[in-house]
Amino acid sequence: MKKDKRIKKWGFLISLLLLVLLPFKVKADTVVSITGNDSASPGDTLRYAIEISSDDEEEVINAFKAGVSFDSNILTFTAIEPSTGWTGTTDGGNSGKEVEFKNSSGVNGKVVVANLVFKVKNDAKATSATISLVAPKYSIKSEDGVTTSKDFTTLNNKTLNVKSSDNTLSELKINDKKVENFSSNVYEYKIDVESTVASAKINATTNSGKATLKKDYGNRTVSLNYGSNTFKIVVISESNVERTYTITINREDTRSTDTTLSSISVDGVVIPNFKSSTYKYTVKKYKVESVDIIGIAHDDLATVKVNPPKEVIIGLNTYEIVVTSENGDTATYSVIIENVDTAINKRLKTLSIKGYDIDFDRNNYRYEIMYNKEKFKDLHVYFSTESGSDEVTASLTPNINEDEDALKKLKVGDEITIAITGIDGETTEYTIVVVKDNRISFFLVFELLLMAIIIAIIIVIAVQRKKGNKKRRKSAYKTKVVTPEKKEEIVSKTTHSESAVTIVEGKKKKKRFSIYEEEEITPEDEDDDTKEFNEQELK
Repeated sequence: MKKDKRIKKWGFLISLLLLVLLPFKVKADTVVSITGNDSASPGDTLRYAIEISSDDEEEVINAFKAGVSFDSNILTFTAIEPSTGWTGTTDGGNSGKEVEFKNSSGVNGKVVVANLVFKVKNDAKATSATISLVAPKYSIKSEDGVTTSKDFTTLNNKTLNVKSSDNTLSELKINDKKVENFSSNVYEYKIDVESTVASAKINATTNSGKATLKKDYGNRTVSLNYGSNTFKIVVISESNVERTYTITINREDTRSTDTTLSSISVDGVVIPNFKSSTYKYTVKKYKVESVDIIGIAHDDLATVKVNPPKEVIIGLNTYEIVVTSENGDTATYSVIIENVDTAINKRLKTLSIKGYDIDFDRNNYRYEIMYNKEKFKDLHVYFSTESGSDEVTASLTPNINEDEDALKKLKVGDEITIAITGIDGETTEYTIVVVKDNRISFFLVFELLLMAIIIAIIIVIAVQRKKGNKKRRKSAYKTKVVTPEKKEEIVSKTTHSESAVTIVEGKKKKKRFSIYEEEEITPEDEDDDTKEFNEQELK
């Protein structure tokens, strides 16, 4: 209760005080202000109002006059826009320009006289500027028509914060290393890094402390692909103007580009005459439902993928083998499986053996050749099949055509087999048997006969010569020694012709020829003559 009484008491006293004061007039304030943006960016156009506010309701303002001052290094005074009811200066100008406006009807309270139009220079370097009214005055007109000039009790000038337009970098680093030859006004850079560098840490520093780096385009760590990688750094000035720096980081690519295959096998059989530079092959198969195709890449770091058809049909079926190199390049090989269901011919078309006439018949599967050491030195079997190599394969066992050791080991009783295997899995064999040669050689017989004849002739000649020598020894005559007187007698009795001299052997008489007279010689004389002759011969 006491508290309520105190409140009522104080309320009464305050009300009484107000009643006492109201009849007294308080001195009014008349304020002139420049109102508008507190901050701006280079290039911005700004409008600042000259605003007059008076608390004296009896004052009717009909004129305004003041000088306009501003920082001409930052701002350009472009124009003046008088408010409705006001007339006066409309052009801008240099700092210190005087402006003057009038209102014929007069206004009171709070009014805007005019708007001052400024533009912030693009190259503004300062961070702030002040727009001021110099010696502002206003005039009022009384009821009796008297005009009075007054000073404002309060003057509010405008301070403008000029936002920085600096959106440049002072430094740029990649992986904590300064970018060579960096300059704030150079906006593109190319950097090379080694193949092992898989990422890059980008650090950028702005020239202006009020500038910022755009989100996702500022300091960050980025992954590097092989080859060219482009990244952007966007700097936003305080005045919200963006500038972009572009960095191209080239990561050396030492990866292999090899997309070739070294071989392709179909159901475990390597395609013959395969070439890495040939990308399409056709292989015949017999009534297959699936095919196993394997491609082997030249480069171990390359990957190989086989794309089969949805199903294997009788006819043509395409398998694609995609090879992807280490660096991502690709190449595609195609294997066309020609799936046939017709019978496969597995017989020989031709068969011949060097040095032998075998009278080949494709329906005859066995042949004989007689062993001959000389012929076997360069023995060679030639053959061809009736079906093409895409339907059958033929092999020679032992392969004497290519294996010299196998040829040297070939002997009587051995067999040479030609096996023809079709794509249907069945095989036909032709056999060549080495047999002993039991035939008598005509030339050998002739040689032996000729040698026998020659030997016989030699023997006959030897025997005849031996007999001749013996006969000559028996018929050798002996010369009788005579005196010169006897010789003359003999000569006179002969005609110097040869005479037969009888030679007595035992009771028989023999004659022998002599250049001397014919005489009979008894065995006893013969012995004497022979003795004398031999003595003469020795002499």
